[in-house]
Amino acid sequence: GEDKQMEIAQSYDSMPYPSKFFVKTHPDNLATLATLFGMNPEPAEKCRVLELGCGNGSNLISHAYNLKDSTFVGVDISGKHIEQAKTWADELNLKNIEFHKIDLMEMKPEDFGTFDYIIGHGLISWIPDFVREKVFVIFGEMLTENGVGYLSYNAYPGSHYRNMSRQMMRFHTKNTEEPMEKVQESITFLSLLAEYSSEKEIYKPILEFELKRHFERDASDIYHDDLSECYQPLYFHEFAAKLKENNLQFLCESELYAMSAKNFPPDIQEVINQKPDIIEREQYIDFFLGRIFRQTLFCRQDKKLNHKLEPALLDKFLIASSVKPASESFELTIQKPEKFVGSDGMGIEIDHPPTKTALKYLGEIWGKAIPLTDLLQFVRQQLENTEYSPEDWKKELDITRAIILHIIQATDLIKLHLYQPNVKQEVSNTPAINDLAKWQIHINSRSVTTLLGINIDIDDEVSRHLLVLLDGTRDRNLLLKNLEEFIKSNDQIEDKQELLNGIENWLDKSLRELGKLGLFVS
Repeated sequence: GEDKQMEIAQSYDSMPYPSKFFVKTHPDNLATLATLFGMNPEPAEKCRVLELGCGNGSNLISHAYNLKDSTFVGVDISGKHIEQAKTWADELNLKNIEFHKIDLMEMKPEDFGTFDYIIGHGLISWIPDFVREKVFVIFGEMLTENGVGYLSYNAYPGSHYRNMSRQMMRFHTKNTEEPMEKVQESITFLSLLAEYSSEKEIYKPILEFELKRHFERDASDIYHDDLSECYQPLYFHEFAAKLKENNLQFLCESELYAMSAKNFPPDIQEVINQKPDIIEREQYIDFFLGRIFRQTLFCRQDKKLNHKLEPALLDKFLIASSVKPASESFELTIQKPEKFVGSDGMGIEIDHPPTKTALKYLGEIWGKAIPLTDLLQFVRQQLENTEYSPEDWKKELDITRAIILHIIQATDLIKLHLYQPNVKQEVSNTPAINDLAKWQIHINSRSVTTLLGINIDIDDEVSRHLLVLLDGTRDRNLLLKNLEEFIKSNDQIEDKQELLNGIENWLDKSLRELGKLGLFVS
C-alpha cells in the first residue's frame, strides 16, 4: 500500500497538477445549499475549511483570500505541491491558511480538529481503494455536527467509455516513462484510433469524442487523470453506500440542476419520481443522463433534511443572475413571451410580467446578489404604476417565486447566496485589480477571481494584457495607449485593424463590466 502512495506522490512531484479554482467548493455555495435543504451550517465568513488533496493550494487560496475571519487547511501527499502552496500563501500575505504535506492514511482528528466544510475535488477516483476508504472515514470523523462534505468523482455509467480509451492509451505508452512524452504518444495513438477504427456505429464516435475532449485539456491533467494507474469511477448508489457506512448521508449535488428530472419528457420524469427514495431517484437520473462526473455534498446521518423545496424557502437567500433580454424591443408589462439569455448562451422564455421585471433587473445589477424579498419589492414598485395592475399582488409575487425556483432547479441561470462581501463597483480614474487576480495572472491562470467570488475566464491575449496593465498606475488614456502598442507589436493577434478601430469602446465596456463583477480594489 505505501509503495502505491509513494508512486502517486512522485508522479505529482515530476509533473505538478495545474492551478485550478472551483467556485462550487466555496464555503458560501456549500452553506447556501445546506441551508436550502434544511440544515443550519456555519456561515462562510466565519468557518473552518479543510481541503484533502489540495494540490498546489490554488483553489483554497482563492477562497481564503476574501474570507479573512475563516480558517483554511490544505493537505497533500506531494512535497512539491505543498512547498508551492506555502510560497504563494506567503506572497499573498494570507494569515488564515496553512498547508501540510501528509499521507491521508496518517490523518487523525486529534492532530487537526474538526471542520465545518471538508472538500476533495476529483480525489477519490484517482487513489487506491484503501485510501478511498480512509477518505470517507476522515469525513465521518472530522466533520462538525452541522458540517458539509464535498467530493467530486467520476461516475458510471458515463465513465465506462472514458475508461475504454484510457486503457488503450495506457497500454500503448506502457514503456514510456517521461510524462510529457507519455502524454504526446497517447494522444497521437488516440487520434489514429479515432480516424481509422473500422467500427463506425458506436466505437468511432466515442473515440472521436474522447480525442476532442483531450484537445481542450492540460498535458498534466491528461497525465494524472487519464494515464494514472488508479482510476475508479463509482455508481452513485455505491458512493451513497460508502457515506452510510461512515454515518453520513447524501445532501445534494453542488449544482442543483444536476439533480433535476425536469428536463426529461413527462413519462420519464414519472419513472424517476415514483422511486421512493432519493438515492434511487438520483441513480436513475444518472442512468438516463449517462452521467460521467458528479460533485456531491453530504452531511451527518442524523441531520433531518427536507428535499421537497418550496418557493417560500427562497426568502432566506440572496439571488444573482447574469441573464439579459435577448431582444431590444422588450415588453415588460404585457403577457408576451420574452427570451432571456445567460452568459453561457443558455436561454429561457418567460411571459409573466413580474418575473420578466425581476430577471431584467437581476441582469442589470449582475455581479451583485440581492435578497429575494428586496427583489420582489422592487418588482412591485416598478409595475404598480403601469397598465399591468393585478388584483392580488401576493398571488402574483408567489408565481414569480415559483418560476424562479423552477429556473434554479432546471438550469444554471440563477445563483443563490447567503454571503455577499461589500465591494465597490465603480471604476476609478486609475483602476487596480485585486491582489488575488494579480497573482492568478502572474501564475498564468486562465481565469481570475473577483472580490464577489466570480471567476472570469480570460481567453484572449488582449484581455489578459489589459489585466496586467490594471495595476493602479494608469489612467484611461495611458491604458488605451499601452493597449494599442501591445496590439501593434504582437504577431499572434489577428484582425489587428479591426481591434484597433474598436479599442476605445472595448476598453470602456471592459472596465465597466470588470467593475460590476467586483474585480477592482481602487
